[in-house]
Amino acid sequence: MLGEKGSVLALFKTVPMIAKIAIVTIIAVLIVPGAMAVFPIAKYVIMALLIFFIYELVLRALGKGILTFVVTGMLAYFIVYKYLYLSASLMMFYIFLGFGLVSVFFWGTSTLSRKK
Repeated sequence: MLGEKGSVLALFKTVPMIAKIAIVTIIAVLIVPGAMAVFPIAKYVIMALLIFFIYELVLRALGKGILTFVVTGMLAYFIVYKYLYLSASLMMFYIFLGFGLVSVFFWGTSTLSRKK
């Protein structure tokens, strides 16, 4: 099956690298809502992470105060409770994007340090 001409792996070898990366990223991002549907504890962990991300973002923008908690509560209601599966997928995409950009930065600095 794997050695056949029409197999999925043979088709995947002809696809450009950027398309492979996009396909794997989409699959990895969509695993999170699937895991939240299958495992209820994952849903609560993702909800806690989202609320933490929202709080940190609002804290950096508004500083410490009561307004920070009010804005965090409003954003958490809409982002976490109403659109949980969409925002969880976007959070994973954001994390993957951050890891990707950081890894390019590390690769660039290590390449520059080897030239000296």
